[in-house]
Amino acid sequence: MTSVTGTVPAGYVGAVASIGAEDVPALYEGAKFYSSAVGDANRSSLTSWLTGLLERNGPVPLRRVETVDPDTPCVSVCVLGSGSALADLPPAGDEFELAIRQIERLQGVRFGAVYPLAAATVSALVPVVAAAQLGVPLIDADGMGRTFALIHHTAMHLAGLSPTPLVAFGPTGESVLVEAPDGRRADRLLRSNVDTLGGWAALAAYPTKAGLLRHAALPGTLSRIANVGRLLLERTDPDLLVTRLGAITGCRRLARGRIVELEHLSRPSDGTIPAHPSSVVVDETGGLGRQLRIELRSEIVAVFADGALAAGAPDLVCLVDVSRGALATLDSLELGDLVDVIVTPADAIWYSTEGMEMVGLGSHGISLNHPRRR
Repeated sequence: MTSVTGTVPAGYVGAVASIGAEDVPALYEGAKFYSSAVGDANRSSLTSWLTGLLERNGPVPLRRVETVDPDTPCVSVCVLGSGSALADLPPAGDEFELAIRQIERLQGVRFGAVYPLAAATVSALVPVVAAAQLGVPLIDADGMGRTFALIHHTAMHLAGLSPTPLVAFGPTGESVLVEAPDGRRADRLLRSNVDTLGGWAALAAYPTKAGLLRHAALPGTLSRIANVGRLLLERTDPDLLVTRLGAITGCRRLARGRIVELEHLSRPSDGTIPAHPSSVVVDETGGLGRQLRIELRSEIVAVFADGALAAGAPDLVCLVDVSRGALATLDSLELGDLVDVIVTPADAIWYSTEGMEMVGLGSHGISLNHPRRR
């Protein structure tokens, strides 16, 4: 990854000029930090795909949104649907490009840049794929700064931008076009078609101009995950890792403890968020000796310490395996694991009244005031 300035310490990046094949492992690890509920089932195939593409086509230019001509048409991309379906039915390779081309034909435009809908999970990698295939720059900004469950859970939606027209292109070569100005309605129409398309789809959405993105998207998020990923790849002492991550992300360690209970998919969901409630119980070692209950939906949505709410959505909560000094994905947890519970603040927009209503605790059926609101 090429730094814009020569003052960045070796191994780390600030502002970034391009993304090359050598940067893919760091991007993957950093993207996983911002959605640790997702496992590694697709890691090998997806990183190999992107690495090979960048080796053939060369690095993808990465541009800060304010440096892009304001009249440049832009479009966001992400993976929609099930990670297991993506593993079972991997991409042919052209799904994201074809989704974008459909919107171009519909609107009579040629997109001059691509940006991530969410700079997290595999959805942080596929915009690099799309930019490489189209031969256009990638914008260092996204709509979530992490990952949320629904496509209208974005800073662009809060800024008044519509996600449509959007196209979901499935792995079987079929596609769905949605034109609905209301983001919530667009999400419902889109989600009802994902299973039919094959369980996952390449999504192209939020077509707009770069000038509007300057005020609507969250800047610097791809550079941020690259920095985080480089730290995670070092496999350093867990205490040092948390300190270094804190310098980049503002995260803090809530507690260190052993997992004493894993509760999987045992409770019904009301259907508002596409996930099943479950939980993890951790007994704190040292410190205050508390018992932590970690509540899961499509992400970790709340942490209770001795029954009191200690962190919750939109905070980003993840677990670090202390024995390895590495991020622990939720599908890898086992009884007896020693973990650090790490809490990272979301981007500031999500703590606004509108942001909290959209993605806060209430959206997950937890009717409690967020710790920041006490």
